[in-house]
Amino acid sequence: MSSIADILMKLWASWNIRGLIILSLLVQCFLVLFAPLRKQKGGKWVFMTSMWFAYLLADWVATFTIGLILRSERSFILVFWAPFLLLHLGGPDTITSFSLEDNEFWIRHLLGLVLQIASTAYVILHSPPHNKLLFPALLVLIAGIIKYAERNRAFYLASFERYGDKGKAFSYQRETEDSSDRGTRKELLAPYGIIKNLLVGPLLTPKYRFSSKQALEEKRPEQALQMMEIELSLLYEALHTKLPVVHGKIGYFFRAISLGCIFGALLSSRLILQHPKLRHFDILLTYGLLIGAITLDFISIGMLIFSDCNLAYYCLRRSTNVRIMAWIQNRVINRRRWSKIILQHNFITYCLNDYPDWLIKFADFLYLRTFLEAIKKKQLLSSRELNEQVWNFIFEQVKSVAVSARTVEMGKEICLRRGNGILDSHEKYRELVWSVKELDYTESLVTWHIATEFCFHEEDCNSSENMGYRKISKSLSDYMFYLLEVEPAIMGTVSMDRKVVREATYYQIKSFINGQSSLDGKNVSRAIFAINPEFDFMSPIGRKPVFLYARKLAHQLKELDESIGFPWELMSKVWVELMCYAAINCRPNVHAQQPSRGGQLLTIVWLLMNWFGLGTQFATELHDVV
Repeated sequence: MSSIADILMKLWASWNIRGLIILSLLVQCFLVLFAPLRKQKGGKWVFMTSMWFAYLLADWVATFTIGLILRSERSFILVFWAPFLLLHLGGPDTITSFSLEDNEFWIRHLLGLVLQIASTAYVILHSPPHNKLLFPALLVLIAGIIKYAERNRAFYLASFERYGDKGKAFSYQRETEDSSDRGTRKELLAPYGIIKNLLVGPLLTPKYRFSSKQALEEKRPEQALQMMEIELSLLYEALHTKLPVVHGKIGYFFRAISLGCIFGALLSSRLILQHPKLRHFDILLTYGLLIGAITLDFISIGMLIFSDCNLAYYCLRRSTNVRIMAWIQNRVINRRRWSKIILQHNFITYCLNDYPDWLIKFADFLYLRTFLEAIKKKQLLSSRELNEQVWNFIFEQVKSVAVSARTVEMGKEICLRRGNGILDSHEKYRELVWSVKELDYTESLVTWHIATEFCFHEEDCNSSENMGYRKISKSLSDYMFYLLEVEPAIMGTVSMDRKVVREATYYQIKSFINGQSSLDGKNVSRAIFAINPEFDFMSPIGRKPVFLYARKLAHQLKELDESIGFPWELMSKVWVELMCYAAINCRPNVHAQQPSRGGQLLTIVWLLMNWFGLGTQFATELHDVV
């Protein structure tokens, strides 16, 4: 046993620094290549966990390896490797922060910069005498300082306080001199900046509200979606990458110096590395570090050139060639910028899929019940891609109410509606208003969710038009329940009592299906719907749960017009209003977190509403603008 331990200790002593340097380089490659995919695959928990692990591992490995070099008997090759670790601590251009909270710790990262530069400089200054790699090491040190400083400045510029320093009310300027298709393309890629104002708080001018609303009214639904996607992509690049630092003359200048230093180190060390005393593996590793640094820099430069920020900049320049604009239109504008996935969660399905009693008791004993419930919710999630039908319907509904909001006050009043706007619009629908006015938002949402489920399984649609509305209602119902149950941070401001509502409703449904585990969601929904709506259940907390309201609502919906069945178009419109209410009441900083997590339809809707002038951050008069 002791011999095995001795072998492992000798192996660690010989390969610890080399192995960690290779690991550090591989992690940098992974982050450069895959970090941009966060916008598209943020909903994939395996991918996000891997990205989070790599992000944390990158800093830890580089810092730990510098510490090992400090404690080792420093040869001139180890001294040359040390500044590469500082270069790795600077991180790739494609990811500076994993979450918004990382940006707020820029002072801590600044202190880390000072300490790591001091440690690396100490290694170089105490290198063996007559070190011929000293000059190349100093060149790499300069490149590492520039890269690490870029990362710290990116943290600083993306911190909430600094990000808001330049937040002013934008006056929207349209391309009026060019009515051709080129002008349309410029509008699609122009960084309008409305989202920045929404995040940092300054009120938007009445002129801006009128201009942005007018511009969006002229767009087709797919063009409007592209505009929202591009603006959220610009936000991601500003908050989570080095683009705000690198983009510009000063950034380009320092990037040229950094790249030039690496090239200089490669050329100046080429002959020295042919020293006969150097191990062949060490020579290969050194070339790997040099060529890897250059390659990753060129990849980052390529990503910078084709970033939305850079493309928007060139699209706004009057000198941009028409052919270049056409290429951007055909190849770049239509690229995928978020997952376009609508995650689905269903309450009836959740109630039908319980863990065994012994497992629940065991989890309670270990105080892991909450963790077990979270796993269950993740297992029961399904997903649907945002299709043209759903988006067009949402866009037209928001547009229709925005057209009627001629003033800021009317726009703010519309934002307070959570279904009552649609139900009050027609005399025969007013008997349903109780489901949104007499209940709080969480109760209304769960009531409509369960009622939609009852109606969905009760009726088999024959009309193609009604079938479309039926699918829209089902998609939005399950999506909003997913946000309520799985993403409480997003719905936090409008769902304060969600646990009480869920537990009471869960108890009611479980009491009905107890002993009928063979039933599926469709049969359970039909069986509950068939019960006399006047029949009452006992409530575990002394009040009627929303389960009873849902049965009542489903029967009322069916009785509205027996000739057409369930009013799916009406139900779809109510769901859009419920979603718009949640979107506009969600905190802006929570919306800002979504692009790095794959995006959310709710955030797209929030931005769409503000583009249409429906929001709370529009000034009534010009003197109200901060």
